[in-house]
Amino acid sequence: MNPNYLVIGAIIIVVFVFLVRRGGIGGTSIQSPRLGFLNLKGAAGNHMLAEDRSAIAPLFSAVLESSTTPPLSDVLFIYCDIGTDGRISGTSGGLRDLIRDSGARVVVVASENPSEGCIATAKNSDYGHANLVLTLNRRGAVFPAFFSRLFSLMMIGTSMPMAWVKLAPQIPGLDHADCPGTIFLAEAGQISFK
Repeated sequence: MNPNYLVIGAIIIVVFVFLVRRGGIGGTSIQSPRLGFLNLKGAAGNHMLAEDRSAIAPLFSAVLESSTTPPLSDVLFIYCDIGTDGRISGTSGGLRDLIRDSGARVVVVASENPSEGCIATAKNSDYGHANLVLTLNRRGAVFPAFFSRLFSLMMIGTSMPMAWVKLAPQIPGLDHADCPGTIFLAEAGQISFK
C-alpha cells in the first residue's frame, strides 16, 4: 500500500474530527434566527422579559411575544412557574408541548424554578426536543449579559455547546460568578446562527 494514501487518509480524518467538534459537520446553522418570548407569569414576568429583551433582541432578525401560546421562533424564552411535579402553571400542556408548538431549537426557561420541577418538566419524550436551558438562579443582571454573550458567539458560527463551555468551563468546584445558575441539556446538538 502506498504510504501517501495513509497520509491523505489521516489528514481527512483529522479535518473531519475538527469540523465535527466545531459544529461544521452534523451541526445546524439557523439563518436569521427569530426570537420568541412567552410570558406565562403575567405581571410577575414583565420585568424579567423586558430586561432580557433589551439585552438580546438586537441580535435577532425578528422578535415575537405572547402571553398565551408560544410564538413560532428559533429561540424561545419562557417565563413560567414549574411545580415540583413538572407541570407548568398557566398552560394545559407541558414544556415539551410548548417546545413543539414553537418550533424552537433553543429554549430557555428564563424564570427561576426549583431543581425538582426543572428535572420533572425536562423528562424526555418523543417530541419537543431542543437545546434546553432551565434556570435555577438568574443572578440578576448576570442572566441577560450571559445570554447576550452566548448568542453573540453563536451568531459568528460557534455552536451552542462549544459557546457554553467557553463561557462556563465545566470544571468541578469552579464558581462562575458571571454565569446564571442553570441546567443545560444539549438535546438538539451543535446549533449555531448565521
